[in-house]
Amino acid sequence: MAPTIITYILAVAPFQAAADEHALTSLHSLLIDEEAGPDRSAGGGTTRHELLAFGCGVLLVVLLSAQTVLVGFTWLELILLIESGLEFGLLGVVIYGSLASTRVTNTLLRRPMRIDPLEVTPFEAIGRQSLSLALVFVGGITLSLLFVGAHPEAFLQWQLYVVYAPLILMPMLVFFLSMAPTHRRLQAARDGELRRVQGLIRRECAELVRRMEAGEEPAACAQRVTALTAYEARLLEARTWPYNTTMLRTVFVSVLIPGATMVGRVLADLLGR
Repeated sequence: MAPTIITYILAVAPFQAAADEHALTSLHSLLIDEEAGPDRSAGGGTTRHELLAFGCGVLLVVLLSAQTVLVGFTWLELILLIESGLEFGLLGVVIYGSLASTRVTNTLLRRPMRIDPLEVTPFEAIGRQSLSLALVFVGGITLSLLFVGAHPEAFLQWQLYVVYAPLILMPMLVFFLSMAPTHRRLQAARDGELRRVQGLIRRECAELVRRMEAGEEPAACAQRVTALTAYEARLLEARTWPYNTTMLRTVFVSVLIPGATMVGRVLADLLGR
């Protein structure tokens, strides 16, 4: 398993890094103070922290496996220990990198931005970043399922499903949690604009009633109320999550892949008997 997971991490890392960079660039284009630029170091990761995360992953493997290697030393056990150390070290870097990227995004979201509540397309890069991260988790879980258990009978034990059931739901959780800060910022912008429009509607309605009571022609006020009401309706329907239907469908389908892998291995075992 370890060489496969290591190869997988190294293969997907450039794609995830590109998605992170695209998300930051997209947010930068919305900043009011563009000259300041997106401070990627604010809350972000450093090489020293990445090395520390790698070391924590290696240390975890050493603590769990060192006694086995020392008691019954074989060269095979040593190779497996080194492979597992590299695997968990890279996993530590991936987890830390994801958290650091989220912190940078949150830092940018707290800065003044030009936000149109009816146009969330500039924020869809955040949705694609979250989708990419969720798919990385799906791939890792699926690969581990291909190797888990020395015998296919392992898939008939309930303990395996207790462990993997939460993991299968993890991509969905990652997808929405990664977008939660952006959702809150879009929701705040939408609600602020909605309050402003509703205040204008109340004012125009009061003016409309005053003109009608005075026997004046309220056509202009009525037109403004109609236009503001239409704008209010559009704001109430505005999206506050930075994903589109394709992204949502992709993440829902991807969650089924690990489950289908488990079912496939069980069926293969039953048919092979």
